[in-house]
Amino acid sequence: MPALRSIALLALVVLTSACSALSPYSKITKLELSLSASDQLNPDLDGRPSPIVVRLIELKSPVAFENADFFSLYDRSREALAPDLVASEEIEMRPGETRELKLTVNDGSRYVGVLAAYRDLPETRWRYVVTLAPVQLNRADLRLDQTGIQALADASQAKGN
Repeated sequence: MPALRSIALLALVVLTSACSALSPYSKITKLELSLSASDQLNPDLDGRPSPIVVRLIELKSPVAFENADFFSLYDRSREALAPDLVASEEIEMRPGETRELKLTVNDGSRYVGVLAAYRDLPETRWRYVVTLAPVQLNRADLRLDQTGIQALADASQAKGN
């Protein structure tokens, strides 16, 4: 009998936590971000596709991110983005790769800056800003190719640079 009670209690805890995670009253902002890299991503001097480092930067405001140069953002993001920087994460994308990321955004973040370390910075769109609707599930579909970062879906939520 005690084992049956333990199992019932465990089931109740699991169901209760699942209900709260799906609650329409949730106060969490989420971002489902799809990143797809073309087969011709980030070509080197001989035209061969190459991997690329992508940084996802949570921001309170996009102004400093939109106006800073690449090297300030890449090498000194804390200084360049203070006080707007909330958090950042770095991933590497390979040519032809697709990643589906499910991110829980920190309180205070209203934008996610996407920074891609392209070899040919002057000729590519290496930065992109996704605007987040607070306390909602947000979605962005981005493609990285030889010309830079492109929105695949509704671009009204995002701005490229």
